[in-house]
Amino acid sequence: MNDQGQAIPHRIFYSSWDLQQALSALTFVLEECDFDAKYSRVQLRKFRCFETTAVVSFSRPFKVGRGRKALDLTAIGFEFSKNEERLKSKVLWLRDKIVSHSDEEEMEYRSSSFEEFDDSGIRMPIVTFRESLYLERAEYRAFESLLRRLLYAIAQYKFDFAQANPELFEQLKLSPDHD
Repeated sequence: MNDQGQAIPHRIFYSSWDLQQALSALTFVLEECDFDAKYSRVQLRKFRCFETTAVVSFSRPFKVGRGRKALDLTAIGFEFSKNEERLKSKVLWLRDKIVSHSDEEEMEYRSSSFEEFDDSGIRMPIVTFRESLYLERAEYRAFESLLRRLLYAIAQYKFDFAQANPELFEQLKLSPDHD
């Protein structure tokens, strides 16, 4: 808070960075992935890495914990449509159940074994995991649109805040551990 009781909107400012990270990761998938093509496991894992980053980065502003509040959408004048709310819920679910945590009830894999040499008694184990993206092509496009709308609302908020509070906008925020 400053002397006039005006709070510096750290959460809003940092949320723009989180959402920009999500949009960049999403863009990498959209630029490189042909949803109709077949890919090697390594290539699919590359896309999953981008998808994971998009999911985690998008989720940060909406998660509460460790003294952190969720992004105040009313402060930035943003409201989700019903379809956007469903997509947000799915992305947060992916983050909570699959991407950031390996909840046992959501694990998907197939395990098997085979005897390499007849009558050797030695079994070779094989575990195969789901190697695909969690979001569909249409969801990626909707996700991109949602991120762009959110980022626009935050950009407008930052512009308005800088006009009304130029002295507060000029700051360098560092963590307490930063030298």
